[in-house]
Amino acid sequence: MKVSLCKHSFPCQPPHGSIFRPGDCTGCGITYNQHEAELRRQEEALIVGSSRDGQCPDCNRQKRLFRWQPPAQPWDEPGVEKPVTFLCMDCYNAAVDANNTMVESLFEEAAR
Repeated sequence: MKVSLCKHSFPCQPPHGSIFRPGDCTGCGITYNQHEAELRRQEEALIVGSSRDGQCPDCNRQKRLFRWQPPAQPWDEPGVEKPVTFLCMDCYNAAVDANNTMVESLFEEAAR
């Protein structure tokens, strides 16, 4: 596995890129899409790699549990980590859906 210590800077002004399609990193040359794919791969590896068998705290069933931590939002207090819980896949999906619905409703409310 190749490790990059680059702090990644993707230009978002023409002629090197735009807000909707940032250019390649000025430090190491990786594309924005490759960078995003690598971040998703790392997140999935953390979720699956830390999974374990146990009792789900939401539904109380004995199942394989996966790491769930709500994503940080711009309005969260800086430096404060959100709590990590381990949920079965059904409860994990419900938590993701509930979080997405909450964020979407906040943005819709702000747009009014």
